[in-house]
Amino acid sequence: MDSKQDVHPKIRNWCSRAERSPLQVLRKLSDWGEKDTAEAQLSVLEREGYVDRSRFSEAFATDQIRLKNWGPAKVKAALRQVHGITTQMAESAIFEVGQEEVDLAALRAAKGWRRIRGAAPEEKALAALLRRGFTFECAKRAVKAAVSD
Repeated sequence: MDSKQDVHPKIRNWCSRAERSPLQVLRKLSDWGEKDTAEAQLSVLEREGYVDRSRFSEAFATDQIRLKNWGPAKVKAALRQVHGITTQMAESAIFEVGQEEVDLAALRAAKGWRRIRGAAPEEKALAALLRRGFTFECAKRAVKAAVSD
C-alpha cells in the first residue's frame, strides 16, 4: 500500500475528529513523512474547513478554562507558544469564553488546591492560582471564596 495515497484521507479523518491547530497538522504530516508537501496540504485543509485557526483557538480556550481550570494568561501563552496562534486571536478566544467562566475556573482551582492542602496559608493558594495564569484580583477573590466555604 502506498502511504502517499493514504495521507489525504488519513489527515482529513484526523482533523475531523477534533479541532487541530495548523502547527499540529504540520507536525502530524511531518511525522507521516509528508514534510515536503505539508504546507500545501495544510492550505487545502484550511480551504476545505478541516483546519480553522479561530475555531481551534476558541475550542482550546474553552476546554482549558472549563476542564483544566487554567487562567487566561496560561491559555494565551499555550496558544501562542505551542500552537502558533497570534496574540490577537488568542485574546479574542479568551474574551469569547467570558470573565464569568474564568472566575468559576479560578474558584474550582482554589477549592481543589484547598482540598489537597487544607492547612496551607492562603498566600500559597494565591501563588498557585497565579502560576495557573489567573490575574491577582481574580485569584484573590477565588481564594477568599474557597476559604469561606
